Amino acid sequence: MSTQATYQLIQTPVSNDQYTFEQLAYIEAYDAEIEDHYAYVAFKQTHRDNESWCIRILSRSLGGALLRPAEIAQQSRLATVQGKSHFSWGLRKDPSFEDPRHIEFRVHVVEGRPTEVEIVLQVLQAGRRPAAPESVRFAWPAAIAAVS
Repeated sequence: MSTQATYQLIQTPVSNDQYTFEQLAYIEAYDAEIEDHYAYVAFKQTHRDNESWCIRILSRSLGGALLRPAEIAQQSRLATVQGKSHFSWGLRKDPSFEDPRHIEFRVHVVEGRPTEVEIVLQVLQAGRRPAAPESVRFAWPAAIAAVS
């Protein structure tokens, strides 16, 4: 696994006239069964005209996630009411007997507010044995923490 790589298998988009892009996290892991890497990049996308923003998680090969501030704020409040410290958002692949891979995007909450996003990745070693789960976390941008 690599969370700080000089070369990434998937890149954050380059800022342009319409949007700025700020990388927040990167993770990759080699899956021995498919003989390839899973790679994810998370970034903040901000609209230059009105400063509205979202977080996107993109994958090299599978689905990702779009985390919009209002939706995440609402779900964070609900998770707290339910006594949960985090909730899943976007792509989720739970391990099973047939395929022990695990991919999940978690939003961690404290007192009804999002605090961190975590990308959890568990791939296969040789012999279809699950590798140790790996993850990378990044702080939820401070601007949303004040939304109530």
